Amino acid sequence: MQEPRAESDERVPRFSEQRVEETVAVLQVRGELDIGSAEALRHALDEAEAHANIVRLDAASVQFLDSTALGVLLASAQRLAAKGGRLELMNASPAVRRILDMTLIARTVHLIP
Repeated sequence: MQEPRAESDERVPRFSEQRVEETVAVLQVRGELDIGSAEALRHALDEAEAHANIVRLDAASVQFLDSTALGVLLASAQRLAAKGGRLELMNASPAVRRILDMTLIARTVHLIP
């Protein structure tokens, strides 16, 4: 029998938001972004989009990203673009950047070194 994951497990996604300017929100993400965390990611992005035109997703602590999470990011980027804003991904690991480049999502989600 498998034991439940502890809250301190680094794979469990955690989100925290801070507003750096009136129309800019930074969403710090820790953990894995996959099918199991897609709804939490969607909710965190929706909350940030509600009061910001630019959402910066700090992915420095993201260890894994799957196609479901990519779809959530793309949908958020499209919603923000429709209202004149943008989704920015900062501090992404080389592996995450490679996935974004290969899937061409880097054309919609702005990458910040």
